[in-house]
Amino acid sequence: MLHLRAIGDAASREPALTTEISDDGNRLLAPARAGADFIVSGRLISLLMAQISESDYLAAVFEELFTAEGSEFHLRPVGDYVRLDREVAFATAVESARRRGECAVGYRQRASAGTGPDHGMKVNPDKGRPVRFAPGGRPIVLAEN
Repeated sequence: MLHLRAIGDAASREPALTTEISDDGNRLLAPARAGADFIVSGRLISLLMAQISESDYLAAVFEELFTAEGSEFHLRPVGDYVRLDREVAFATAVESARRRGECAVGYRQRASAGTGPDHGMKVNPDKGRPVRFAPGGRPIVLAEN
């Protein structure tokens, strides 16, 4: 990962990297960069197992999310879910996604996609809060295809 980062820096590019670190104690040697890296460690597995031990029905949810055949997160055109250039509650996008057999979990605003710390991503937003989606906005939906 450090070598790929160095190559990206030399090319003035920032590649998105997913890395598994088996020893969580080594996480400080290769910290994640804002908006680019995702580091998977044994800690994540421990957190998942703790949730499953408390609520066994979550095992089926995690299996759906983490298998290749399961549902995936998609960024879809906002115009497929809500009307553009008017304020709507995020609940409207959630209901629109539900009617399509999908689950809306957030959105990305194109205008703030290049700025941190969230890069325009809003996950689990307040469903009643008004949002004005512009062209290029994308709901984040969990869907089969």
